[in-house]
Amino acid sequence: MSDTPRNRGVVSPGRPTGTFALMARKQWLLVGLAAVLTACSGPGGAPGDPPAAIEGAWQSSGYGYVFDIARDGAGRTRLTSYDRTSGSCLGGDSLTPVGREGDATSFGEDGEAELVVRRRGEQLIVQEPGAVGHIRMSRLEELPDCPSAVSGNAADRRLQTFDVFWQNLTEHYPPYPHRKLDGSGRERDRAALAENNTDRMLGKLLGDTVRELGDMHTGVEGEDLSLYGRRPGTRESDDVDTDALRPAIEARLGKKLEPVIDDKVEYAGGLPGHLGYLRITQFDDFADESYDVDRKKFGQALDTVFAVAERDGWRGLVLDLRLNHGGFDGLSLALASRLTDTSHFAFQKRARNTREASGFTPYEKLRVSPSDRPGFHGPIALLVSDLTVSAGETAVMALLNRSPKPVLIGRPTQGVFSDQLSRTLPNGWSLDLGNEDYRNAAGESFEGRGLPVPREFRTPVFTATEIGRRCDAAVARALDHLADNPPGTTPSCPRGST
Repeated sequence: MSDTPRNRGVVSPGRPTGTFALMARKQWLLVGLAAVLTACSGPGGAPGDPPAAIEGAWQSSGYGYVFDIARDGAGRTRLTSYDRTSGSCLGGDSLTPVGREGDATSFGEDGEAELVVRRRGEQLIVQEPGAVGHIRMSRLEELPDCPSAVSGNAADRRLQTFDVFWQNLTEHYPPYPHRKLDGSGRERDRAALAENNTDRMLGKLLGDTVRELGDMHTGVEGEDLSLYGRRPGTRESDDVDTDALRPAIEARLGKKLEPVIDDKVEYAGGLPGHLGYLRITQFDDFADESYDVDRKKFGQALDTVFAVAERDGWRGLVLDLRLNHGGFDGLSLALASRLTDTSHFAFQKRARNTREASGFTPYEKLRVSPSDRPGFHGPIALLVSDLTVSAGETAVMALLNRSPKPVLIGRPTQGVFSDQLSRTLPNGWSLDLGNEDYRNAAGESFEGRGLPVPREFRTPVFTATEIGRRCDAAVARALDHLADNPPGTTPSCPRGST
């Protein structure tokens, strides 16, 4: 999903969003879609005709989607998607076929796939390029009242927008153990809007609600409006002088970083004790093109880094994800596949579904399979912080199941794992929200609290003092750990720093 909203003020990191923003993150070879996303064309370069079995009206389990797949007056197949709640059905975006591979049909625009659908028994299985997992849809006898009417009166439309906003949150936002939606002020806020019915008041009321959630993946977007939350006591990248991080890291390593993909993937070798260092700041936007191009470019970058690791005989790896904006889960798992020689559990996920007795779809369990391309299978010191978000966190969750198990160093991560579900609002604004529940093998959720760092490995991370003095306590602690040296053997600050 491939252009994550980089919001002004509070940033909404890590979940690329396409036209449908189905599962605003990622997908990878684990579920075998790479070949599907390379469109197979029929005569004259046109994609093959989609099978009639996928035509009709479909409703998703969770996610609140209705698809209408039908032929237009010219006989061309179109997929129209709607955002449905118990009281509304909005949207109406339309895609056309861009490719076929076996029984899978890719739909998108301008020749680029935005989602892939295939029939499995009585269900339609949907995936978005770069996403992990599946959306399952069941056939409807007929299309519901979609799209539903939107008032032509501005004041009534604002009240509609308020109601649809709350319907989506109530039906799709999970009751996380460490982050819950408080709807106690809903009626009070609606009365306040009815009394002072302006865009400014509407934006304030919706913004206050999402800020109270403290969720970087949940917010409201509109013209000159971008309001998101964040976990109390944590930072976003705008709070840190990111341009000064690289010199501070290089000063502590005593080595220049070698960029492989700009400043998004870079490394250093030749560290004392035959150690290596790899820094990854995001899992998307490597090429400003499709997910498939991102995947290839990221794979080539890892080939470069791990070829050096093999040549120089790295005995340990400092993997730095302390500043990682997230992106595609597929690429986070691609990284994990380079760092193991045995298959292992990654994580499990489910989506909110209030139609089910459990309140969720069934769990889908994801695994990491070893790659046959260059990698590293030795000890890892994994650096994290509150600036590690989204797909950066799923990478960490997956890596914690490898052997030998990495040690986490730094500070707890941000705690925003769910993909972003993007919803259309009646006034033209959009609501992004997290609707999924990610858990580890033991069934633990870290949404709203982040992945914890053992007390003995907690260090300052990118504080103003550290950056100003070009110090890096986390890197120093990692070098000592991998070299089996007592903590403090490597000073946090290089010689001569003040």
